[in-house]
Amino acid sequence: MTTPAAGPSARSARALALGILLRVERDGAHAAPLLDARCVELPPRDRDLLRALVKRTLRGAIRLDHVLARHLDRPADRLDPAVRSALRLGAAQLLLMDRIPKHAAVAGTVEAVKEMSPRAAGLVNAVLRRVAAEEERPGQVVLPDGTPLCLRLALEFSHPEWLVRRWLLDLGEEGARAALAADQADAPVDLLADPRLGPTMAIRARLAADGVETEPSPWAPLALTVVSGEVARHPLVRSGALAVVDAAAQAMVEALPRAEILVDLTAAPGGKCRTCLARGIARRVVALEKAAFRAARLSANLDASGRRGEVLVVRADAGRPPLPQGRFESVLLDAPCSGTGTLRKSPEIRLRLREADLVASAAVQRRLLAAGLRLLAPGGTLAYMTCSLEPEENERVVESVLAEGAGFESVPPDPARLPAPLAACLRPSGLLRVPPGATNDGFSLLLVRRAPA
Repeated sequence: MTTPAAGPSARSARALALGILLRVERDGAHAAPLLDARCVELPPRDRDLLRALVKRTLRGAIRLDHVLARHLDRPADRLDPAVRSALRLGAAQLLLMDRIPKHAAVAGTVEAVKEMSPRAAGLVNAVLRRVAAEEERPGQVVLPDGTPLCLRLALEFSHPEWLVRRWLLDLGEEGARAALAADQADAPVDLLADPRLGPTMAIRARLAADGVETEPSPWAPLALTVVSGEVARHPLVRSGALAVVDAAAQAMVEALPRAEILVDLTAAPGGKCRTCLARGIARRVVALEKAAFRAARLSANLDASGRRGEVLVVRADAGRPPLPQGRFESVLLDAPCSGTGTLRKSPEIRLRLREADLVASAAVQRRLLAAGLRLLAPGGTLAYMTCSLEPEENERVVESVLAEGAGFESVPPDPARLPAPLAACLRPSGLLRVPPGATNDGFSLLLVRRAPA
């Protein structure tokens, strides 16, 4: 992502960025919805600068803390959240955004922090001035000879060391480096070209007429990747008629068997069930969603797409689905997870996720998977999917649940039915693990089949 040049509006953009970073740091908020809410109010130049400030700061925070430590008398995690957020924001401009002059980065950040915490302005000013005078762009990761590869990569790509260690073991050095680098770049926007809206070429032409250029993705037959233009403001997207669905996520549903009825246990906002309908993988969907606002959003999106009549939306807990057991031939469980495959879209995850958190996630996932398996008819298949790369949330969950009862087995997807990029990610065990890449988020998927009667 090219850093927008600072202009007269940079001061307000820094103040907005600091407010978002503080909400993320202090309140556990997610950056993306806060950015979307603020960007609606801003002209394009200011939107680009605000997004760059927030994303560069969050994606670089671990590396920035390492550099800032050379200029602080205490660890960054012991600072007041407002001070820590301001120092990271200023350091990101000084070390990671080379089109912003150093004097503007320091002065602008100090002015922004004055509005929020006047007493902190002096410390922020002093530290950022030292960083500006003594550090070079990009912020150098200074480590002694013999430092383990895991720590070097963790600081170079600003990821938790425990997560880097896992990815090195699972993906190898080359694969881990590629995944870590992908997390540092903006994600492309992928659309689901639902035939209900017309032929794919007609959809592309309609988008192009409004300044949004797209190209077909190799990941999935109906995936279009946006290459230029303000797609979020396009009427088809704003209305929900055209779904934004990661291309690899669209590809993952190709592993599901075709069925008359699909039960989608965690359906909102509806991208995967809409993909299944658009691809003919299911003719009808029973879509469960526990949260009222998410169920309402799902229904609105289905109305906009013209698919509402093919989907029964049920507001219910996926762990206690109010459906007849042993009756369905296809079930999809996109389980809640740590989200380690989506760190470029949600960079704040890397700052708050701890390795121990995976245990809590797995407990919830096992409960949902067991409930989903009880819905399967003899010979039916459940697709267990997450946007996590961690074994505790994927293959170990499936292994644990299958060990508790007979009559179910893990089965591999049919490679012949998978798009080429997805087929390349199929492991001998039957696990589909897609690491983050330049064109996609990261996902894992396993299929479980109930024995025929």
